[in-house]
Amino acid sequence: MILGRPTNLWTGLITSLISLGALMALFAGVDPTAVAQFSAAFGLVAGAVVLLVANQNPSMLVGQQYTVITEGNDPNVVKVANPNPTPPSLEVPKT
Repeated sequence: MILGRPTNLWTGLITSLISLGALMALFAGVDPTAVAQFSAAFGLVAGAVVLLVANQNPSMLVGQQYTVITEGNDPNVVKVANPNPTPPSLEVPKT
């Protein structure tokens, strides 16, 4: 997550901006080989920046409490961060 948005959205935005810049440069008459080389280099650097920023440690520690704020008149809920929650039982209850 970067600024509250998933990494794939940032990667898509950067790719779109690089493509838009390449198209504008081509329409302006810049050498296509230079445009391709610059676009590839800029895409590599931008991808590395996204990787470094998005690959940070989690902001919550195991066992840390956090509050889930609910809408309306429902009471807020306090939960505990747990990376390995127990999955619900897959057995069908007997009736």
